[in-house]
Amino acid sequence: MNQSLVKTLMSLGMSLAGGALAAGWMLYRAEPPAVPIAILDRGALLRTLDENLPEKERARHLERFESMAHRLSDAGYLVIDRGWVIAAPEDFYVDPQ
Repeated sequence: MNQSLVKTLMSLGMSLAGGALAAGWMLYRAEPPAVPIAILDRGALLRTLDENLPEKERARHLERFESMAHRLSDAGYLVIDRGWVIAAPEDFYVDPQ
């Protein structure tokens, strides 16, 4: 075989091996995907409930709120209460109605 052909094939092989190592390292170091976030406002729900509302009805609204939070969590969302959020885009908020 021609010596220049051997050198070319060796260079090509080393380049492919180096590329494979670099790609493997990048996959190893890759960050996990971002977690979707939903922000619920329990305080706003409590403020909107009528003070004269029977306790049973009040409990039903709170159960519905908790159910929504659990459904979002089961769908892969990180659920946060608005009372502890410093700042967030308006699109992150979930209307409790």
